[in-house]
Amino acid sequence: MMNALGRGIVALVIAVLVMFALPSFAEPPSKPLHRVRLQLKWQHQFQFAGYYAAIEKGYYADEGLQVELGIGEVGANAAQDVASGKADFAIGSPSVLIERNRGLPVVAVAAVFQHSPLALMVRRNSGFQSPQSLGGRRVMLGGRDGTDDSEILAMFAAEGMTKQPVLLLPHSGNFADLFEGRVDAMSSYITDTGSQHHPIATELFLPRHYGIDFYGDILVTSLALATAQPERVRGFQRASLRGWDYALKHPEEIAALIHTRYAPDKSRARLLAEAAAMRELILPDLVEIGHMNRGRWTHIGETYAMLGLMGPDWTLDRFLFSEIETGQTERSSRWVKTGGIVGLAGLLLAVLLAGFVARLRILVRRRTGELAASEEQFRTIFDNINDAIFLLEPETGAILSVNQRMSELFGYPREELLGLTLGDLGLNGSMDGRTDLVHWLSKARSDRPHLFEWRVRAKTGRGFWVEVSLCQASIGGADRLLVVARDISARKEVEEKLRQTIDDLVSSNSDLERFAYVSSHDLQTPLRNVVSYAQLLERRYRGKLDADADEFIGFIVDNTRHMSELINDLLDYTRVGRPSLPLVEVDVRRPIDHALALLQPEITVLRASITIGDMPRVMADEAQMVSLMQNLIGNSLKYRHPARPPEICIEAAPYPGGMWCFAVRDNGIGIDKQYFSKIFEIFQRLHPDHKSSGTGIGLALCQRIVHRFGGDIWVESAPEVGATFLFTLVAAPER
Repeated sequence: MMNALGRGIVALVIAVLVMFALPSFAEPPSKPLHRVRLQLKWQHQFQFAGYYAAIEKGYYADEGLQVELGIGEVGANAAQDVASGKADFAIGSPSVLIERNRGLPVVAVAAVFQHSPLALMVRRNSGFQSPQSLGGRRVMLGGRDGTDDSEILAMFAAEGMTKQPVLLLPHSGNFADLFEGRVDAMSSYITDTGSQHHPIATELFLPRHYGIDFYGDILVTSLALATAQPERVRGFQRASLRGWDYALKHPEEIAALIHTRYAPDKSRARLLAEAAAMRELILPDLVEIGHMNRGRWTHIGETYAMLGLMGPDWTLDRFLFSEIETGQTERSSRWVKTGGIVGLAGLLLAVLLAGFVARLRILVRRRTGELAASEEQFRTIFDNINDAIFLLEPETGAILSVNQRMSELFGYPREELLGLTLGDLGLNGSMDGRTDLVHWLSKARSDRPHLFEWRVRAKTGRGFWVEVSLCQASIGGADRLLVVARDISARKEVEEKLRQTIDDLVSSNSDLERFAYVSSHDLQTPLRNVVSYAQLLERRYRGKLDADADEFIGFIVDNTRHMSELINDLLDYTRVGRPSLPLVEVDVRRPIDHALALLQPEITVLRASITIGDMPRVMADEAQMVSLMQNLIGNSLKYRHPARPPEICIEAAPYPGGMWCFAVRDNGIGIDKQYFSKIFEIFQRLHPDHKSSGTGIGLALCQRIVHRFGGDIWVESAPEVGATFLFTLVAAPER
């Protein structure tokens, strides 16, 4: 009787639940698709394959969405696009976190690339062997002050380039600026193979190789959309990630789609090459596509704060969509549960509790499985990272846990490493040749993370160098020391060879300069005698011998005079490279006036017009500054246009990086673009038959002086129009 009554109550409760919980079986009327706009980061290519696939396969339509694509352009800002309402979704760089902390209400929805595709491109054989070699050089980066390419800025900081930063220029999106020498380096995606078709070979500096590894291609939306319509954002996220999954599994099909519908100028082979490069960055076999975690964003934020791009009070609050969605789901769930309890009252309380317990058990089993899978995934990544990672007991330095790379690097089985201490791995028990292990372990426990180089020993006895990062970590409630070691033996070998090469070059260059100086100095006296006697022959015997003799004497006089000028210019050139006085504060107007006084006779004869703007104060050597201005102004007079009197304008304007940019502009015969770099080479003359042709040292001397002052010099010109020589100098400190 009681069992039958119990079964009846249960049946009644189930019927009530079905009435409230089950959806209607009637077919709902179809709703029109909601239009949303996705702003791409750049022009159509495989970089956005997942979004094309989601459109083509109807994944967005399944979520009730109709997606319109916007093509990206140079200078675009994803955070501003969604915050202003220009787009509902956009693809940006990790710098959207900077914009969020500057006040733009932007939310990160997914990260397509688990490793950043960003790299710094230089011309091969340009002399730039590392990021450090670009100190003071012209570098193109995207965003405000390079923030869109902030991984590059972090790479420069990691290489210690704070005292000699680069000269940042806004990104033009045109590889020709690098190939034609207008910049020394520019940011690029390693997946973009467009530059490989240019005849000039290039090399890439990858931030990952210098310990900087951010997410890439962040899908973002506005905070308003994420909070007001989280289901729409979630639907767009689901459809997009389904599209990416399909595109990576069917690259040939999607490459054909892109070539046919979006980018006919890109070949299928090029698109497939881009797809292969992207797969190594997305890691779809190891990590769920679009995955982001708070810990890695925290690391990115700390890097930005270290660079000064964000303040110390920066936050991730309401930045990650997953956290916003979780918060709203929890509030909604509480409201539904409360309403259910009030509606069903005591009758359903026991059933709800039973259902809750059953659901909790299912959830526990599911989460346990997810935890096991997550741990397996972590172990897979942990063992496949290219750096040796191990945990230490803080007091004794005993090794508690290691990854596979650690075993490979040191040649020990994992079990054998767990029986050693950190000191057993060093050649002499010391780190960096300065401080013993006890000191470093103590500092890591009480101070910030430390980075240093250490010479260690493999099991075979082979010694090699590693770069060690040592910091304190709390793992499982216990204090541990986390050690990351990277093999830098190859880098050390290259550094040693480079140092030796530099020493050899400095010694050789010094010997050559001394030889040139002494040789040209010693040649002056005998040459002066030759010039004097040649001129004496010309005065005494011109017209007294035959015409051939007069012509021969004229040749001797002209060529000995030219040789004298050449030796004097060569002496000036070698003096610039010799030890000299330090740079001091100079009012640039003074050396300009001095140079004009020296050139005044020629200016008067040619009726030249000279215009001088306001001049600043810079760090320079005043005597060499006079030589610089005399050569540039004299060059404008020398290569004047035969059809018009010379007009020369000298101006100055502020330049990024605490510099001033000077321009010496004329209306002369001009220079063809193909000779822009050639004219600064010593002994190069573009007009050897010109009646006023010099020695070919003047512009080489100008370049050497400007480089000694810490600046750069270049030319802009058009034939028959005129030439403008531009150079930069360091501004004097403000008083």
